[in-house]
Amino acid sequence: MTPHIRVASDVGGTFTDSIAYDEKTRTITVSKVSTTPVNRALGTLEGLRKALSLQGGTGADVAYVGHGMTTATNAVIQRNGAKTAFLTNHGFRDILEIGRQNRPTLFDLTKVKPEPLVPRELCFTARGRILPTGEELQPLDESDVRKAGEAMKAAGVEAVAILFLHSYANAAHELRARDILADMLPDVAISASVEVNAEFREYERGSTAVLNAYLRPVMNRYLSSLSGMLQDEKEGLGLAADRPVMVMDAAGGLMSLEGARLKPVHTVLSGPAGGVVASAHVAKLAGIPDIITMDIGGTSTDISLIRGGRPEITRSASLETVPIRLPVIDINAIGAGGGSIAWIDDGGALRAGPMSAEAVPGPICYRRGATLPTVTDANLVLGRFSPQSRLGGTMTLDLDGALKAIDTVIAKPLGLDVYEAAAGILRVAHANIVRGIRVVSVERGYDPRDFALVPFGGAGPMHGSPVARELKMPRVMVPPTPGILCALGQLISDLRHDFVETHVIAYEAMTETEASARIRRLTDRADAHLDHDGVARENREMEVRIDMRYRGQSFELPVTVDPMTPGWWVMLPDRFHAAHRARFGHADQSAALEIAGFGVTGIGRIETPVLPELERGGPVPSEDARIGDRQVYYEPGDTGANGAFQTAAVYARDMLKAGNVIAGPAIIEEVSSTTVLYPGDRLTVHASGSLIVEVAA
Repeated sequence: MTPHIRVASDVGGTFTDSIAYDEKTRTITVSKVSTTPVNRALGTLEGLRKALSLQGGTGADVAYVGHGMTTATNAVIQRNGAKTAFLTNHGFRDILEIGRQNRPTLFDLTKVKPEPLVPRELCFTARGRILPTGEELQPLDESDVRKAGEAMKAAGVEAVAILFLHSYANAAHELRARDILADMLPDVAISASVEVNAEFREYERGSTAVLNAYLRPVMNRYLSSLSGMLQDEKEGLGLAADRPVMVMDAAGGLMSLEGARLKPVHTVLSGPAGGVVASAHVAKLAGIPDIITMDIGGTSTDISLIRGGRPEITRSASLETVPIRLPVIDINAIGAGGGSIAWIDDGGALRAGPMSAEAVPGPICYRRGATLPTVTDANLVLGRFSPQSRLGGTMTLDLDGALKAIDTVIAKPLGLDVYEAAAGILRVAHANIVRGIRVVSVERGYDPRDFALVPFGGAGPMHGSPVARELKMPRVMVPPTPGILCALGQLISDLRHDFVETHVIAYEAMTETEASARIRRLTDRADAHLDHDGVARENREMEVRIDMRYRGQSFELPVTVDPMTPGWWVMLPDRFHAAHRARFGHADQSAALEIAGFGVTGIGRIETPVLPELERGGPVPSEDARIGDRQVYYEPGDTGANGAFQTAAVYARDMLKAGNVIAGPAIIEEVSSTTVLYPGDRLTVHASGSLIVEVAA
């Protein structure tokens, strides 16, 4: 039988979400299981098995596997990556520790600077120098490289990062040093900076190369374990060895297992990327191009802004103060999730997060021995969840335990009753999320009222309405399978390869012919990688950008261009001025312009799953769809609410039909999440499966 089921899994801090899509029947099945921190591949395997079994399939039926994870991110946060050495130019041994002059906290005298990923005793230097023009000023001293290699061998390092100045202009020294060390250290992962990020700015390039080296052994072990489990016919999934297994990268594209092993730095911060890609896709199906996504999981909330159906991409990010110079979906992550712990600070103020209960022990209501109340416990106490519901399809909830903990830890110390305290926990969490949304919208010149809010993740739809109301956003769109949306993103994302070339020159000093030649070189490299991936020519797309700035500026703005359009080179200055005005509110038409580099993204389009449309129905949901009523506490100040319990109709989402209309207060339940409608809200079921909520003013 021809394989016809596509599966994907997304490993979060608390839950592992999995999805299976049958290409024949166009049906989707999902599963949500607890993440297994000791070996996250075990939770992945369990989740995929469950989703696949609901389709009546086996590993032999699987045509494709997508995978998103936090393995690389966690390794950096927990500082449990490989023992890594660093080789750079003579005189630059301390570049990683010196860094840049910017500081996250300028006036905190007690702030302790995090330790670099490579200790100073494992930083080595070699004589040799390349100029910015690519000319060799001083030959590479290979004896220095060999001496460093002997010291690395004696220290028992697992990985090495190499950074030489201006290797983006001439990589000969870096590549020669790589080859020497590879001969001396055959079992050590070696990352040359030019192979990871061929751009200028040596600190960021070196930091990215170090991060890549630091993660390679960790990622290789994890992916080897995962691949073996997927193919194991007895204990695993029984997946055929030739089935593609693709990994999500931080820019919202897919990379092969081999690519993820060699360049794991691309998977750092990739956890939320699948959800952003899927949000853009389902919002397009609903005719909503401009959205702000709000992915609330167990540990954090990840926020992103999408205009015209395209996520915003940035080339600069950081993780635990480690700079990363790579394309990344612009996501603002804050420490507010379903597992965020509620506490009272020294000043007597109620807080929620950033500490999280994570998967173990989790919220108190999970019955795993936790003692500190969380946002999830507050939602249970206020009736958002039913104690009889089975969270994720498997987990019953402990209401009494949640009530007791909130009363003891929060309510009594603050002189509140337990329901006021629980409502206060939610208000604090909402305030944190609202601030996070303002960062990606108001602080960048966008009015959130011009966007629809797309909440997803296990806890997202529960908090969509109050957050949107606070920001005066008129609409909330709850996508299908919101608790599994990141996994869905891995089924609909495309293959992606990014290539860059630094070339700093005045705009008037460069010709269109030279610019086109540089773009062609990068395009040829992208085509070669897509050839290797087996992507047909008709399924390819090239995105071209030129990084520009006003002369004297120390930062660039990317300007998207189409070299096939007549006059594109002449129009480039006007396009840059427009981009600068949109980003910063001003532009200087008389200022001299400078080009800093070129970039090409090669995209290999994959066949997107056709999501099933819902059966049409009238405005009134069927009797089968309404599964009961529940007393739900709505916070003081909410439309129609006065800080008391109100009767909310409870509906089963899988029984709703396109065109059904539901007025709040109401609860919409499904396996992976719960949607809460506040008094005055009005929900309409879209044919694409999304729930469109008009938020009460």
